[in-house]
Amino acid sequence: MEHDKTRLLVDLQLLDNELFNVLSEQRGLPEEIHNLKEQATAYADILKARKKRLDESEVQKRLLTSEIKASQEKIKKYKDAQTSARNNKEYDALSKQIEFEELEIKKAESKIKSIDDERQHQLELEAAGKALLEENNDSDITDEMLPTEYLKQRIIAIESEIEEKSRMLNSIIQNTQSQINALKEKIRAQRNLLSSIDRQVLSKYDTLRSGGIQNVVVKFDRNACSGCNSRVPASKHAVIFRGGFYLCEFCGRIVVHADFFKEEAAPARFNP
Repeated sequence: MEHDKTRLLVDLQLLDNELFNVLSEQRGLPEEIHNLKEQATAYADILKARKKRLDESEVQKRLLTSEIKASQEKIKKYKDAQTSARNNKEYDALSKQIEFEELEIKKAESKIKSIDDERQHQLELEAAGKALLEENNDSDITDEMLPTEYLKQRIIAIESEIEEKSRMLNSIIQNTQSQINALKEKIRAQRNLLSSIDRQVLSKYDTLRSGGIQNVVVKFDRNACSGCNSRVPASKHAVIFRGGFYLCEFCGRIVVHADFFKEEAAPARFNP
């Protein structure tokens, strides 16, 4: 019974590792595709925010230009009215109106200059960013320094890379799906057998494996656990040589006789 239990444990690990290796062919690609999509989205967000600021500034400039034109028309009207003013009081009132409109024009022109200065500053930042990129020195580049054309080109390149990696992933999935399904079915059957004999050891195996330990079942090598090189108590040697196993007190791995790992293709190969 101990021999059968150990054999099932070793074979389960071999099947799990085989499935892991098959899945590893595609494991990196979904993450790479996800990271590329996030990068493309980040670049697109920069362009979107930049375009929004530019559009808003253009709208503001048009409004300010319209206000200037309206003030200029008022000034012309007030000056024309001054020529026919009936008295000094009326003339002075028109002069104050002219001064007010001239002040409004200056305010609007100042705002337009600020908008133009901000735009020029952005162009200068992008020029500096372009120079750094040409020098392959992108460590000091901020998002605002990334040139607009560079961002557009990067998005196109990233989208092309995403398409290529997606095709690769789909091809791998298509080519390995039948193998994956077969392995999963074998693992399910193996787990059912082991569970019918010893649920606790299966639970121990699952706990260790889910904790990031791929090889839960390890060889008894030089009187030690090959997983952590800790000595196996002499009192446990006989159990291992009879085909049983020992739970390492230091790393928790399941230590079995090395013969269980020989000729891994054979379904039953341990001879105590």
